[in-house]
Formats: sequence, C-alpha cells, structure tokens
Amino acid sequence: MIFGAFERMLAMRYLRARRQEGFISVIAGFSLLGIGLGVATLIIVMSVMNGFRAELMGRILGLNGHAAVYSRTGAIEDFDRVAVQVASIPGIFSVTPQVEGQAMLVAGGNASGGVVRGCGPATSRQRR
Repeated sequence: MIFGAFERMLAMRYLRARRQEGFISVIAGFSLLGIGLGVATLIIVMSVMNGFRAELMGRILGLNGHAAVYSRTGAIEDFDRVAVQVASIPGIFSVTPQVEGQAMLVAGGNASGGVVRGCGPATSRQRR
C-alpha cells in the first residue's frame, strides 16, 4: 500500500465525523473530491500540453538541420561544390543547400524581424 497505518488512521480521524457533526463529514468529502478532480484535471491538461509542445517543437526543429555551414565573408558562391564536400563526410545522410536572409515583417502598424529560408526547385522536388 502507498500509505502506512499511521497515515490511514490520521486521515480517517479527520475525515470521519462525530455524531453531532455529520454535515461536516459531507463537506469534507465534497472538498476531498473537488481537490482530487482539480488535481486530476491539472495533470491531464499538463500532459496534453506537454505532448503538444513536443509535437510542435519536433515540427519546427524538423525544418532545421542538425548542422549548418556558413561563410565568414558573405554568400557561398559555389554552394553545390561545398554540398558535395559536406556529403562526402562519413555519417552525413543528407545535404540541402539553402538560402537564408533576414526580413522585416509589417502588419497592422506592428513591425517584427524574421528569417526567410529557401531552397532550389530541384531540392524542393527531391524532398516530397
């Protein structure tokens, strides 16, 4: 059992009413039931949200690779050659060259920064 004899005796002492305090026992029972339902609801909601978060992060991170190769001086001019070199490294399963740039997004008077990524049409068809 989860609880020992002392814990059960203490719980029953305060949950069970004396003869003249029968209504208190009903209130204590409803209170215990309400707290139990509230805790169960919180546990269920947290479990669902945790699963939703894991799914959302998996989908977002699924768009990002495990490693990225950037140039220190600007754009990589011969990116196909670099992609072939990276793909030749043992343990690399897939290489996708893509273009990345920053953008300013404005909607309804609110401005925000963002990152725009794109890949070539051949890579896009290959991924489907």
